[in-house]
Amino acid sequence: MEMGAKGKVEKIEPEGEIYTCSSCGYTDGFHVSFKLTGNTRKADIYLICPNCHSRFRIGWQADMSNS
Repeated sequence: MEMGAKGKVEKIEPEGEIYTCSSCGYTDGFHVSFKLTGNTRKADIYLICPNCHSRFRIGWQADMSNS
């Protein structure tokens, strides 16, 4: 488990628009969370379903530097 998740964080492959939860079928999009990697300038991006709270890794990262 990661990030306080109740279950395993799933890895999904991005295709087209990403707004439907594969766990519960919720269709109104996701919340976004960031988890800093070992390199504190980069953060992994996680999608969180607002309905069932499932968490998904999508392979995206954000640059957290000020520039």
